[in-house]
Amino acid sequence: MTTTGTDKERRMLGLFLVPGVYMRVLAETVRQLGHNDRQLYEGLEFSAEDLKANDSRVFVTDAILMAQRALELAGPDGLSFALARELRLTIHGTLGFAALTSPTFEGALDSVHRYLQLRAPFLSMKQSLAGEQVIVQLCTEFDVPELYPFLAETVSATLILLTEQLLDRNDAESRGFALSDGKLPGVTVRLSAPEPAYYRAFENQLPVKFQYNQPEVMLVFPKGLLDVRMRLADAEASQMARDQCEFELQKALKEQGDITLAIRNMLRMMPGPLPSLEAMADRFCVSSRTLKRRLADRDTSYREIVESVLKDRAIQLLRYTNQSVSEIAYELGYADLSNFSRAFRKWTGKSASEFREDGPDPAPELGP
Repeated sequence: MTTTGTDKERRMLGLFLVPGVYMRVLAETVRQLGHNDRQLYEGLEFSAEDLKANDSRVFVTDAILMAQRALELAGPDGLSFALARELRLTIHGTLGFAALTSPTFEGALDSVHRYLQLRAPFLSMKQSLAGEQVIVQLCTEFDVPELYPFLAETVSATLILLTEQLLDRNDAESRGFALSDGKLPGVTVRLSAPEPAYYRAFENQLPVKFQYNQPEVMLVFPKGLLDVRMRLADAEASQMARDQCEFELQKALKEQGDITLAIRNMLRMMPGPLPSLEAMADRFCVSSRTLKRRLADRDTSYREIVESVLKDRAIQLLRYTNQSVSEIAYELGYADLSNFSRAFRKWTGKSASEFREDGPDPAPELGP
């Protein structure tokens, strides 16, 4: 749990916490699918008993490891969809209540967008309009490619199931969104992974069509759905729940301690290209101007932190992989090899090729 463990690096990675209730439900779902859930806890600093506490939290690194084990055990049995069915509204606490009582679906979606990181710190949401369609994209914050298809499928299914349960059906029907053959009209989930064998067993239980082998992961629904009332709409109650979510969010951000350390560790776990200052500010729920000021108070800047992370990653790739310099530059998010070459020489005083030829000696600390 978050109160144990003395290893500094592990604590640094554990700045981002996951509610223990999610891990408890994950283990219970694995057991329901006929597997030994005790294997999920091996080597971790918490037990099934620890997760029974309502306020339990686990390090995101432990949560990822536990999810990977669960996927190995029960993934082929449709763990993602089975888990989504068990993640009922009450499990999500104040965030679920804020969504339930929102005046409209748009308000519910906005609550999920802003406060998702309180429940799933390894994911973020992006929302945009494309004509008469709303596009919601799920983005992973950490570099866990083997786990992402499972996360995308689970979170998408959870959002869709909750949406179908929370919408006021009479209002939805009056606006042209009556269920047709058990499906919400015009709503689809698009996933980039191949269609799994278990999907057909769950297809009729889902209120929308899941499309696989798609270019991007996204939820697509008609713009008009934003105006549909929620079943238990109560603007005052929803605002109270959002206020509580905001308090939890600001408390969590404050408890992350040194913001430079928090940003550095988040960037270390992200795939390239790394996010812009504006995107990172949005992640921390502050304006870009505020983030700049807070970093300046620490005698640094976002650009310096990004370059430090890129430098470390470039050195690791040059030392421990056979990737070409061009491949490394591309992986780090550089569209132009010459830009990467100039940056690397600034960091180390050597070209990338010279650095690789010189072997594993430490690079001089010339960069930020």
